[in-house]
Parts: sequence; C-alpha cells; structure tokens
Amino acid sequence: MLKVIGAVALLCLVVCRSSSGNEAKPAGLAEVQVVCVDEDATGYATFQSYNQKVVANRHGIFMSYIRSRNDKYTAQTWRLLRSTDTGSTFSCIYEDTHATNPPVLETDEAANVYLMRVDWLTGNAYLYRFLADKEFTDPAVSVVPGGAAGKYCMVYDRNRHQLYFFAHNGRFYVIGLDGDVRYSCQLLAPGAHAYLMYPLLSLGEDGTLHAAWTTQKRTEYMYWDIHHMLSPDGGKTWRNLDGSPLTPPVIADDTGPALRITLDDEFDAHTWLSSFLVKAGKVHFLYQAQTRPPRQHYVRYDVQSGRLDWDRQPEFRGSEIQLGGLSGFFASDSRHSNAPLYCVMQDQGYLACLASNDNGKTWHDYARGEQRLYPSQIGGCRQVTADGYIIGSFTSEGKKVYFFKIKAQL
Repeated sequence: MLKVIGAVALLCLVVCRSSSGNEAKPAGLAEVQVVCVDEDATGYATFQSYNQKVVANRHGIFMSYIRSRNDKYTAQTWRLLRSTDTGSTFSCIYEDTHATNPPVLETDEAANVYLMRVDWLTGNAYLYRFLADKEFTDPAVSVVPGGAAGKYCMVYDRNRHQLYFFAHNGRFYVIGLDGDVRYSCQLLAPGAHAYLMYPLLSLGEDGTLHAAWTTQKRTEYMYWDIHHMLSPDGGKTWRNLDGSPLTPPVIADDTGPALRITLDDEFDAHTWLSSFLVKAGKVHFLYQAQTRPPRQHYVRYDVQSGRLDWDRQPEFRGSEIQLGGLSGFFASDSRHSNAPLYCVMQDQGYLACLASNDNGKTWHDYARGEQRLYPSQIGGCRQVTADGYIIGSFTSEGKKVYFFKIKAQL
C-alpha cells in the first residue's frame, strides 16, 4: 500500500564532528556546505555513486535515500525529500517500504520529478511521476516489467522527451514521460569471465546516449573490468567509439566486443567505475583499481576519433587536494559547452572537489570540507543547478545521511 507523508521536517542542521578537530580549508577554495538530513538511517542509505539520487528544478531540490531495512533486504523504507530553501532544510514528501535499493531521480523542463525504484519480490521496476502541477503529491505509478535488479540507473533525454533505464540484469528500457514503456531489450549478456554488475548512463549534448558498466567475476568476488558503448539514436542501435557496430545482447566482459576502459594488468584487482560523464565531445571516466598500491584513474576519450586522450593515474589530484576512493561523481553545466567540469570525491576523509576549465585536460583544487566526516557512497546531480551549485549526498558513520552543495564558478 502506498503511503504519502506530509511535510514532516526531517532536517537536523549538522554540527560536524571530526576525530582530528576542525581544520581550516586551504585558502581560496570554495565552501562546502553540509546538512544532515537523517541522524539514524541505515548503512547503505545513499548507495551508491553510479546513479543519480539528487536533482534540482525551479520548485526545489529533491533527494532520495533508504531510511531502514530488514535483514533479508525485502523491506527497505525509502524516502523522497524536498527542499524549498536551496538545501538548508528538507521535508519528507513521500515514504514507502519495498524490496528495493535507493530510488533514482530525474527531472524535466516542466519541473516534474521522475523516481524509479525496483521490487525484487515482484521482479519489476516502478516509475513514479511526481508532477509539479499537483505539488508533487499523489504520484502516478507505472510498471516496468522485468526491471528489478539490485543496481540500476536512469537518465532523461530532453530532446526526445523520454527516459532511459538500465538495470544490472542487462535489461534496457525506453520509457515515455507518460510512463509507458516504448521499447526494451536485453542489452548485455554475461561473458565467459564476468557478468554485468553496475550499469551507468550519460547523455551527450548532441543526444547521443552513452552506457558504461562494471562487471563481476563469475568464480569469485572480484570487480573484473569496465566497458563502454554508445547509441546515436536513443537506444535503437549501439556501437563502439571507433564506429564498430554492436548487436544486443552485447557480451558484458572482456570476451565481448565492447570497448574496455580498464588496463590489461588490472584483472587481478577490483576495478570499479564510480562515475562517467559525456561533455563537449569527450567521455570522462572515474575509477579506482585496487592494485598494490591502488591506482585512482581519471580517463578521457575523444568521441569523434574514438581514441584515448589520456589516463591520469595512479593519483588524481590538484596541488593540495588528492581525490580517491570508491565513490564520487562528475558534474557540469550542460547549458554551456565551456562550463567547468567538476569531480567530487573524498580526500583523506574530507569531502573534496577538483575542477577543470579545459574539459579535463588539467585539474585544480576547487573545494574541500572543513570537517573530516569520512563520507561514503558519495553521489550527486550531473547538472549544476540553475542558481549555480554542485549538489549531492553521502552517508557517514554508518547511518547518518547528508546533503551537500558547493558553489560552482559562474
């Protein structure tokens, strides 16, 4: 039974605590504003950085997370929050309990909010449409048959007015804004070595849809490799960056034809794609290889030539800030091709951000929090907000859920 929660204030303005005390951020950096939205949630509340759980439009900021769960992962209480004061306070506008991971979010030009969650008991996914003209109450709910999987992502195509949904069972869906499934297919299939585990989606300014993913080794717990492909026509056909065609279902691992991003000597270590983003003719990848010592990769490919521009590793850093870990995300302003590119991760327990003014060619220190919160499951909105903020969420201390924002360059 669906349950709607009124505007019950959940917010507790955070008094950040640090095991090493407060430390001033390096001079000249942007401020990181952090707000605790739940003091007592569950350990995987904002799981994880490969999909989008925070969005903004002219009616506010919206954020989803898991509040609680049972031991069998069949009853997760999830919430949709809304802020109408640029993230200073949040209210819960919807809550329910299902066998799901945190819902993913998108928003459109009319400021409607689209929420997708799954249900492992029914085997389906469910699209909730929270409409602005209904004050984001009484959402319409549509069934996405066979869409249930533990990991899933979604992206909105502004030009074609449709949503793309990609789940780790390999299913891909094109869904209209009315909730109807327009097209679906088995996009990926297991390979001889590994199968799909974490799917990611990004949409280029020209309307090209890009898909990337992390695989899981068949015979042991090991994130095996990372791949990429693209569709120029809204998911109807697929190809590699070099133009070679791909026919679904595409084999997901290194025995298949899709472009591999990870290196030949990284199969014996976990490799996990935290985020990727398409911007101004380049595809940007962020992943960590847990080799000894670990390698933090920033990788950039050129869309037109299909060639690797460079791979910055084993460190991804500015002058003082060094980003690392298993969660983080890229953000930019898609309305301007020359807008800065940002990458948010953690730096030795601090939430931190690097920025690039040349589309990833060079990077510099941009922001770092003043308290060591040891953030995990750091995710955020791909799009810088209309009022100029990088926004996101993370979990800390195993149960606290935070929203954050960083003022972007104008």
